[in-house]
Amino acid sequence: MKFKTFAASFGGLVVAGLAIWGFIESRSAWIDAGFVGILYDASSGVQPKPLKPGRVFVGWRQRLYVFPTKLMSAKYVQDVEEGEQKVADGILITTSDNANTTFDVCVIYRIREESAIQVFNSFGPIDVETIQANHLRRAIKDVVNEIGPKYDVFELMGPKRQEFCQLATESLKKRMATNGISIDSLMLLTAFPAPETAEKITRRVNQYTEYDIAVLRRQIAEVSRKTNVITAQARMTATQLTSATAKDKGLEQLQLQADEEAIEKWDGHLPEIRAGGNQTMILDGSTLAALSNRRAAAPAAKSNSQGENGQ
Repeated sequence: MKFKTFAASFGGLVVAGLAIWGFIESRSAWIDAGFVGILYDASSGVQPKPLKPGRVFVGWRQRLYVFPTKLMSAKYVQDVEEGEQKVADGILITTSDNANTTFDVCVIYRIREESAIQVFNSFGPIDVETIQANHLRRAIKDVVNEIGPKYDVFELMGPKRQEFCQLATESLKKRMATNGISIDSLMLLTAFPAPETAEKITRRVNQYTEYDIAVLRRQIAEVSRKTNVITAQARMTATQLTSATAKDKGLEQLQLQADEEAIEKWDGHLPEIRAGGNQTMILDGSTLAALSNRRAAAPAAKSNSQGENGQ
């Protein structure tokens, strides 16, 4: 009898334990790493402390809401295969030249753990995808069209894009901080101009191209001018060198001719008197007589030589 009573009691405890375990297991949920949980109670409202990653118990009439705490990217693009919504979801921006241009926009943001309750109180029991597709997109559209009129479309598609993104990021940070969302950056990506804007862009590009071509032609003309000047100077120098060389050769030719004539007139005798530079010559009577006799004998020797040649 006692054994039966013990067995029944033990079985009841086992069943009760299994029932309690099953109830706890059915009311338990996991919060993954990189997320934070908000527990809402139907009687007392939002619980004051966010729940960290791990296994948590969700009681009766309670519901768990989870928000990511890692960096998130919200893309609003025209390509239907990308972005948060599988539709053309680019942001239309109006600029100072009254051009309405659609841009792909990307926003990097996060929900910090300490701000999770603030996000829940601001947007209610909706997931982050809904916040991104509706509330964040609306805030982005308001910000870019608030700053857009400070620039024309050419500046947003060119040199002022980075400046615009910085201003838009700061404005969006202030706007979303009150809702508990921390904005890291806002970036303009691909532009999709309207047909009239595209025509203006084409004309502007053609003007820049023509200007660049004109500058290039002017540079080519300047290089050609400098080349011609250098060529002319080189030719003039070559002419001068040629003239000087010809003059030197002419003097050498005259000297050679004079030497040939002197050789033809030479009688085969070396002069007895060789004058040197800065010398004074003193001739006596006998020396002068010898020179006179040699000069008189030279014609006779020449005539005898000619007679022998005639015979």
